[in-house]
Amino acid sequence: MAERPRGTVTFLFTDVEGSTRLLKQLRERYGEVLAEHQGILREAFAAHGGEEVDTQGDAFFYVFSRARHAADAAAAAQRALAAHSWPEGLELRVRIGMHTAEPTLSDEGCYHGLGVHRTARIMAAGHGGQILVSRATASVLADDEPPGIRLRDLGEHRLKDLDRPEHIYQLDVDGLPQVFPRLKTADVPRAVVWQAAFWTRRRLIVAGVGAGAAAAVASVLALVLGGTAQALSQVDANALGLINPATGKISKEVQVGATPTQVAVGEGAVWVTNADDHTVSRIDPLKGIVVQTITV
Repeated sequence: MAERPRGTVTFLFTDVEGSTRLLKQLRERYGEVLAEHQGILREAFAAHGGEEVDTQGDAFFYVFSRARHAADAAAAAQRALAAHSWPEGLELRVRIGMHTAEPTLSDEGCYHGLGVHRTARIMAAGHGGQILVSRATASVLADDEPPGIRLRDLGEHRLKDLDRPEHIYQLDVDGLPQVFPRLKTADVPRAVVWQAAFWTRRRLIVAGVGAGAAAAVASVLALVLGGTAQALSQVDANALGLINPATGKISKEVQVGATPTQVAVGEGAVWVTNADDHTVSRIDPLKGIVVQTITV
């Protein structure tokens, strides 16, 4: 085995989002799909100078001698995964985390140090299709930003089992999704419940998690502010919940952007501003889906 990179290196971790759900959905075909995913990642990473350190199940651990090469590899991998034709209408989504560090390399070729653990925690904070990088990696990329890739500041976050918070950045890749839910870190978002009642042929109540209240109401709609702790506990962060007025229970959730802060009702839609990703989600209240995401 050739000697692995020493000194300052960039680690890259990957993981398939919802692998247990995929296993249940695909059953005996899961192994075939997993192998396709592995082939796509290995090809993309090897093409940019990456060296495979370890693989376990649906996860990879790669090392790169340069942060720029790791970023190019991550972008290429996500593009290839998005373009691949998966069976049964499947959408296989991989989360990627990167960190630049100076680890210890043992005689057996194993990397040791908190940098390895920090990379794993950064990856675990993300969502399928998302590429997250540490401040250390971002500082290198900022001086040599690869074409078609931009850094998006997601702020400082506490990571599990690590004393020092990490300033995390997202790599926005041209042609790929750039809006994701809030990071899954130890930080707990502050939230309140708001409700809006829609008077149409049938009455719908929308409950959401956010920090603001309604900004505008169309004449055909009535807005009710408030909510209960029970309703709040049933709605995930960065989501809206449709409440069945007959039962008072949430019947459906709608995922919006990161950290919703203000809500407006008008023009037959619910509009939610999302502070962390600088977007506005337009929701069809009857269908219960996001029909448009606007970058602001």
